[in-house]
Amino acid sequence: MEQSKKTSFVQGATILGIAGLFVKVIGAVYRIPLARIVDDGMRYYEVAYPYYTWLLVISSAGIPTAISKMVSERVASGDISGAKRVFSSALKLLTVIGIVTSILLFAFSGSIARLCEAEPAKLSFMALAPALFFVSIMCAYRGYLQGMQCMTGTAISQVIEQVIKLLVGFTLAYILIAKYPERPELAAMGALIGVSVSELVALIVIKLYYDARMRRGTLPVCARGTTLAQSVESTASITKKLLAIAIPITIGASIMPVTGIADSALIINILKAKNIAGGMLADEAEYVAGTSFQVLRSYVTPLINMPAVLTLALSMSLVPAISQAVARRDRRTAHKATDTGMKLALFIGAPCAVGLFILGGPIMAMLYPKVAGNPDIYREAQSIMYFAAIGVLFLSLVQTLTGVIQGMGKPQIPVFFLAIGGAVKVISMILLMKFTDMGILGAALSTVLCYAIAAIGDIFFVLHYTRMRISYVDTFIKPLLASALMGVVVFFVFKLLSGMGRPTVGTILAIGAGVLVYFGCLILLRPFTADDLEFLPKANLFAKIFRVRGKRSV
Repeated sequence: MEQSKKTSFVQGATILGIAGLFVKVIGAVYRIPLARIVDDGMRYYEVAYPYYTWLLVISSAGIPTAISKMVSERVASGDISGAKRVFSSALKLLTVIGIVTSILLFAFSGSIARLCEAEPAKLSFMALAPALFFVSIMCAYRGYLQGMQCMTGTAISQVIEQVIKLLVGFTLAYILIAKYPERPELAAMGALIGVSVSELVALIVIKLYYDARMRRGTLPVCARGTTLAQSVESTASITKKLLAIAIPITIGASIMPVTGIADSALIINILKAKNIAGGMLADEAEYVAGTSFQVLRSYVTPLINMPAVLTLALSMSLVPAISQAVARRDRRTAHKATDTGMKLALFIGAPCAVGLFILGGPIMAMLYPKVAGNPDIYREAQSIMYFAAIGVLFLSLVQTLTGVIQGMGKPQIPVFFLAIGGAVKVISMILLMKFTDMGILGAALSTVLCYAIAAIGDIFFVLHYTRMRISYVDTFIKPLLASALMGVVVFFVFKLLSGMGRPTVGTILAIGAGVLVYFGCLILLRPFTADDLEFLPKANLFAKIFRVRGKRSV
């Protein structure tokens, strides 16, 4: 029975992990074609979305986790009626949260848009408001099903949600930009209506899945007979317990959305004021400021976030490996998994950072017609990428080490360092943009500082807490050296081919040459040990490719 439960948990976690990774991949690439369709409307999309993300955290971050925990505890003790009461109480709470947040976003859409110096973004806020209600209700079902170790419903709804968002969002944006090319805010609204529709469809899907499982009697709460324990908790008592678990998680999850709101609220305002002080008319100053904001958020940020998909997958795999080792008091295995995680984070983050630093501009020109067709926007995008690419390395470490530290049972630590980084980001952004000539580059640099502080804090905590020894040559020097050599080759290949009038071909071939050179350097440098392979799939294949010597330590 115990083995069956363990197998069920692993299978459920795997299903949810695969679905989550799919969602992250779609999310990372979604904005690239969307920016091509919506074009100038992306500035309104990017103004509205951080506020939606922040309000979404209230219902989707901590409460589903709290539901899952409380339901699983009651199911394990045989308190079926108690598990049902948790769901009933949570559904009422989330319904209220959904109604309130939806009404607030809709009612204050105009005020927030004006605050952000982007009044046409009002339509984008209004388009997103219904999604908050649908997500809130859906989170009650997701938390309930996960508490019963039933991850399939959540996974199916997540995948369908992304597919519908793509289909409806792209279709509406395309139709509206074609019909009203002079009103890009309508295209942004269409894309965000796709978000609301996708959440409604996902809610319907998970409700149908839940109803089907209940009719078949295949959920633990369908068990009949005398339960081992009978709870008599009131709705108020259950709600208090839900909030006690959910609030700390929600606060931690709010950090990055709040910094996104700071970007939306401050960047355009500060840039517009400086442009007017420099002699521009108000309308021109607002357009130039909005374009700079669009370059940062719609062109640069999606590329910066793409490598994070790989480190997120790494982080997800490290949590169970380390938590199991910690539970067994197996310090050696925990140290090996941590060392491997740090090493792989750098071997993923370093080449991506170097590649984007060198080819960021050409890649954006290849993906976005507006960048390719406007030399001023191209130069601005490339300049922003010079700063933002450095942040890729730190972001890779933050994501991976967050998984490591969570596996150690210290989830509050990465939240603490990220909160410090977020505060530094907001303060430094205001100072750099207001009191220097950096302009939008100050916003990019502030984000790098945020991730750098969080990454350095996480590294020091891990090394101090575990007292583990790492090979600084294997972990830091070798990936940086291999990335530098790759960067030299990428630079000259692109320079040669672009000089012949083939920038797109040069970009593609330079990326291919970079991949080959980087892996060639890894084979020559032999950075991986036999112990690293313990946490990698296809260990024997990796051992042959990277010429790994020795046996794994016991």
